[in-house]
Amino acid sequence: MTSCQQHFSIEDAVAEADSLYVVGKRSIDNYSSLRTILYYQRALDLLQGNDSVSLSRKTKLFAEMGKLFAEKQLYQEAINRYQSSFSCAESLHDTLCMIDAYKGMGDAYRRLYNTRDAIHCYNLAEQLAVSTKAETTLTSLAFRKAATYSEAGKMEQAISQLPPAPYQIDETDKDLYNFIMAHVSESRHKTDSANYYYTLLTEAKIPHYRQYAINQKIQHAIHQKDYNQVDKLFQQKKEMELDGEMLSQNIESGNVGAVYQALHAERENANLTIKNQQIRLYSIIGTLLLVLIIAIIIIILYRTRSERLRLERNQALLEKYNEALKLDLEAERAKVVMPRPSADEKTMAIRETDIYHHLLISEKPMTLAESTEMMTLIDQYYPHFKTRLTTFGVTKEQEVKMCYLIKMGFKTSRMACLLSRTDSAITNARVRLYKKVFGQEDKGEDWDKTIHSL
Repeated sequence: MTSCQQHFSIEDAVAEADSLYVVGKRSIDNYSSLRTILYYQRALDLLQGNDSVSLSRKTKLFAEMGKLFAEKQLYQEAINRYQSSFSCAESLHDTLCMIDAYKGMGDAYRRLYNTRDAIHCYNLAEQLAVSTKAETTLTSLAFRKAATYSEAGKMEQAISQLPPAPYQIDETDKDLYNFIMAHVSESRHKTDSANYYYTLLTEAKIPHYRQYAINQKIQHAIHQKDYNQVDKLFQQKKEMELDGEMLSQNIESGNVGAVYQALHAERENANLTIKNQQIRLYSIIGTLLLVLIIAIIIIILYRTRSERLRLERNQALLEKYNEALKLDLEAERAKVVMPRPSADEKTMAIRETDIYHHLLISEKPMTLAESTEMMTLIDQYYPHFKTRLTTFGVTKEQEVKMCYLIKMGFKTSRMACLLSRTDSAITNARVRLYKKVFGQEDKGEDWDKTIHSL
């Protein structure tokens, strides 16, 4: 009975460990590396037995953790996990997993620039691969040894390690292949080929290769004196280094629970920061809208007050003009002199002039000389006409010409032809001037009466 319970307990632990392993694999893409490591560690804690099933799971878990630490440039941590993976695989006599563990340790030593240990691990993996007759694995190991020698500055030894073509490159070793080919191209002074492989390495999955490509591009940008590009590349390099340092500090604490709590607190702080930023943004937008509404209200009130004052001023000027007109009439009556020509006589005299007859039959817009002659004629008969127009605020050239044509007695259609305007434009201008002066809506004929009375 006890044996049965122990059996079921192991099976349950393995099943839960498998589920945690799957969650950890998925979280590599969706969450941070810390969360993935937490899931892997929890799975390892469940697998305490040394049976073949548990050892097989442990081999995978240690290998995945080693891969993850290597991607984050925590190479000593990666070596420790790969060594644990190798021990489990050795107990199971799993040659393929042992080769992968040696490869992982060799990669970590190579990135620590420990050439001797890296080559030693690759040689051990190669010995195992020969026994399994895995050609692709042998090719992969050859490129790894070539990369190790090239990083140590031993290009002749590196080139000698390259396998004879043709060879098949595993998809997971594409970055490694680009890395060694960039070194080989650069040593043979093939600049275009080297730049091609550096460009491919900037998209590599492993940070080590991306960092190497960035360093090479920085040197090239400095040589080309492209300092803007240098700043951008240094910023990318700094971000990669900070990412690795933060993970290293958290892992070295050795407390998985504390790491999880720190991760949770970090996420809560991030969410709180986002909410505070949103509240601040909404407050700024609300304040700006309130200021805009107040500004619009002030502008409307100011324009309304200005319009009212302008109408009151025009009304006062009109009343003043009417008083002055009455005084002029009374003074004229009091004078015992030859009476001046009446309005009808002035109109008849104007209509007998050449300029009047010319404008009456002209089919072309009025020229500057014609408008000057017309205005001079009106000013002779009505000396104060232009001054009174200015008093009413009529100062625009087209409006002044229209008022002079009204004074000469021309109709709307004739004025439209002489001023090169439409009939409706002339009518609207007269209505607008009447409203501007008197503050009332009325017809254009009322403005004509006002002009004839001046």
